[in-house]
Amino acid sequence: MTSKRFKFFVCSNKKKIRYQLINQKKDLFIIFFHGFMSDITGQKPLIFRKYCRKKKIGFLTFEYSGHGKSYGKFIKGNISKWTNDSKQIIKAKTKGKKKLIFIGSSMGSWIALNLFSSFKKQIKGFIGIASAPEFLEE
Repeated sequence: MTSKRFKFFVCSNKKKIRYQLINQKKDLFIIFFHGFMSDITGQKPLIFRKYCRKKKIGFLTFEYSGHGKSYGKFIKGNISKWTNDSKQIIKAKTKGKKKLIFIGSSMGSWIALNLFSSFKKQIKGFIGIASAPEFLEE
């Protein structure tokens, strides 16, 4: 995979988040959330990207700040910040009227679950792969 397929999204806090988007004009979108200290160049996002290309489904994947080639230091991030980054890029790139299927890998499932209330009318499905959400209250 060449880096030319990746772009950068500038969040409101001036962070640059690396992402990949295909079939942007489609109504159904798969959003892939990678896991802790991972990125968007691994096997899982590649397989979902290929599937979406073949089936002509929209696909968006991105790296949280401090992960992969996204800007920022990993140690300055946390679930709340990565959830907010995710919310911003999904709203910007899906234009708020798409049907969404969230796929979260490990910690990515936690971030995806955090976004259910923000996208509740759009979410049509959720797949968790070795999901690692935090359910503690304190």
